[in-house]
Amino acid sequence: MKYKIVFFGVKKSTISLLKRFKDDVNLIITVDDKVRDECHISGDGDVYKYAKENGIECYSVSDYTLKSCEDFFMDNEFDIGICYGWQRIIPESILKRFKYGVFGTHASPLGLPYGKGRSPLNWSIIRGFNQVFFNLFKYEPKADSGMIYSTIKFEINKWDTIKSIKMKDLIVTRNQVLKLIDDYKNNEINLYPQRDDIEETFFLKRSSKDGKINLNSSCEEIYDLIRAVSKPFPGAFLMYGNSKLLVWDAVPFDNQLDFSDYKLGEIIEFIDGNFILKLVDGTLLVKNFECEKKLKKGIILK
Repeated sequence: MKYKIVFFGVKKSTISLLKRFKDDVNLIITVDDKVRDECHISGDGDVYKYAKENGIECYSVSDYTLKSCEDFFMDNEFDIGICYGWQRIIPESILKRFKYGVFGTHASPLGLPYGKGRSPLNWSIIRGFNQVFFNLFKYEPKADSGMIYSTIKFEINKWDTIKSIKMKDLIVTRNQVLKLIDDYKNNEINLYPQRDDIEETFFLKRSSKDGKINLNSSCEEIYDLIRAVSKPFPGAFLMYGNSKLLVWDAVPFDNQLDFSDYKLGEIIEFIDGNFILKLVDGTLLVKNFECEKKLKKGIILK
């Protein structure tokens, strides 16, 4: 069997992209429910169900690495692959089965090869960058190292959260994948190398424990962490005794009012279901949170 355009993905964002290209796609590759649970894949979205509802052939694998699925790829032919919401390296033997290659996206706050690795959008916010360079590139066996098809810059403003940044990422992805598919159909795909004037660096994988708020950090740093790991990610948190206080939405409140009598991490006041938290260089207004214990004025969070 020959498949011309193949999509790889396991997330709700994959479905969002597929909706734009469902008439072009010949095959979708995703994972089964067991793999989703075992790999703790964040975000919802049943890609297999979407494929079946829209009459698109779907190959659902029980091995996220694809190493045990090589027979399928050896027995069929493929033109071009597009990955979105697929967070594993694709084996070289499978990449070679695609005539024009497999393409994926990677965001970098300075442009590749800076900021390779995991969770680049989250890290870009956490590190205080005000821009992202979106890259659509051809996959190679080594992560995030392939030739570039296109690079588009968009901003990270002070009101962005990871949710709004992912919206921007999706908009750019749709536009660039459309161009890629058009160029594929016209046999005009042009690539260029990654930059050689910046250092290659790698972001590490983030886990739920990395959301712990360090109260010795500045208000701005804490604000950046909160908005970088809000839903659909596990969230930033503080501890109230043995209970975790998840902070989903908060903004810097004030650093001019005199709150010097309050201790670091103390809840200064509750107003309309929000609370004001004392920090080292100001205060934070916490607007959306979860905690098993009932919070009250005067308690100290750690």
